[in-house]
Amino acid sequence: MNSIPRFGRGSARTLPTHRDFGLEIIYLEKGALNWHVEGRVERVTAGSVYFSLPWQEHGSVDEFEPGHYWHWVQLGLDGRIDRPRRRFGFHPDFGIGRAEAAEISALLTQRGRHCCRATPRIAWLVPTLVEELMKSDSPEIRYVQALARLAVLELARCLKADAAHDRNDSASLRRVEAFIIALQARSDETWTLSDMAAACGLGRSRFALLCRQLTGDSPFTLVNRLRVDRAKSLLKATPKSVTEIAHECGFSTSQYFARVFRHFTGLDARGYRQRHRGGK
Repeated sequence: MNSIPRFGRGSARTLPTHRDFGLEIIYLEKGALNWHVEGRVERVTAGSVYFSLPWQEHGSVDEFEPGHYWHWVQLGLDGRIDRPRRRFGFHPDFGIGRAEAAEISALLTQRGRHCCRATPRIAWLVPTLVEELMKSDSPEIRYVQALARLAVLELARCLKADAAHDRNDSASLRRVEAFIIALQARSDETWTLSDMAAACGLGRSRFALLCRQLTGDSPFTLVNRLRVDRAKSLLKATPKSVTEIAHECGFSTSQYFARVFRHFTGLDARGYRQRHRGGK
């Protein structure tokens, strides 16, 4: 179908930075991934919906963690897609009028983040649309067009609900977001939940809730993820031993480091180093 140039489901080992042929909507059913749009990194977690526009460069910032599964579809726009546009229309097949398109395009282009919590409707719509498109015989065109239209409209609902939720928590979210950025350089330090919450001026339960909202991780999972990210950089760039790297990144023992590293990467540290130093 000209109106839906690409679609699919499953997983991928790597996702290089690229551009698409339309509005891409991805529903992540399982796993958690680090993606970027125009260099801005976001944590995409299971149960999230993620979008990008065709002129926006996006992709993975690292190897994908094992166990993820997604459903994705690219929906054609009306007019040029090779340069940024503040307002745009959708392919006529979707039956989205000019006024609707103007409202939706404003939501998509003014949005800072590209990931938000999926509603139950979009968690059904995107996989169902992809399943219909992947039928070995010809998909039922009118059904596909109706699903595509609903997917766009429900994406807009997701973004509106997410924005309203963020406004209610804006000050606290900003403090937690700033702390998470600072934590990237301090992940090797010893952290307790009370320490992290106090750094944000929040109670422990509130901090843990907002941390999970922003990153998809609990506070301690986030600390370990950042430590593993640092360890991966050191394994690729330095000749330091695995034990040295484990302690430098904040792990109390090399055994615990080995367990956590394999959990996040699917590899042991030596295997990871060999793969990347071998140019694979």
